[in-house]
Amino acid sequence: MRLHDVLQVLEEMAPLRYAESWDNVGLLVGDRAATIRKVLVTVDYTEAVAEEARGGADLVVAYHPPLFSAVKRVPHEALWADAIRRGIALYSPHTALDVAREGTNDVLADACGVSTTDRRPLREHVAKPGRAEPPGIGLGRVGAVTSAASRRDLVARVKEALGLSYVLASGPLDSNAARVAVAAGAGGELLADAIAAGADVFVTGEIRHHDALAAAQKGVTVVATLHSNSERVAVKAFAARLAARLAPLDVAFSGSDADPFTVV
Repeated sequence: MRLHDVLQVLEEMAPLRYAESWDNVGLLVGDRAATIRKVLVTVDYTEAVAEEARGGADLVVAYHPPLFSAVKRVPHEALWADAIRRGIALYSPHTALDVAREGTNDVLADACGVSTTDRRPLREHVAKPGRAEPPGIGLGRVGAVTSAASRRDLVARVKEALGLSYVLASGPLDSNAARVAVAAGAGGELLADAIAAGADVFVTGEIRHHDALAAAQKGVTVVATLHSNSERVAVKAFAARLAARLAPLDVAFSGSDADPFTVV
């Protein structure tokens, strides 16, 4: 299969027009005419993942862009420069996947038990003039939980769904959680939207200290999983959906991808 054909599927699943203006999404490295036999999907393109890709991947779909800022010189040791030398294509969906349906925020909302019938973005995607977008497109998600639970029980549910042994939590834990907001990754900028939407609990990857204090003062529980821990389950689900769309092409989620932080 040609890279051009794989790109069409990737952009159907997470349209690049959904991405934030500051982001660097799409094909970052690679020849669209190249033949693709194996795709490796990861959250971060680390040295360990790059070594895994050198074992036969022709395309790496890295959720976080491996090449983000503009460059004037090519550092020899840069992982993206090594990918160029080896003919490995690099693609990133990043915030396009955050906004899209079935993307990072929908999967995180599923982990929290947010109803699919009472679910909306925290911040709606603004479509270009003359273009109609399907409903439910935007950053973050908020909605009622499908079954009543204490906030402490909801934290336990999040840990189980994301495969985590720990999270950070601030604010009340023993009162009920009827309405939950989520924002995968560094979602602190959506905290005000979550509070305005009446959320009892705000689940995100990371948030500033003073924002957590402000939320607790308003009676809102904040759950922080660490950045990539809020995204990894969704990126794995994305890899599975991509494999189904590209069958029989070999599509695998990286066995080397991991959050950079550990508890010691």
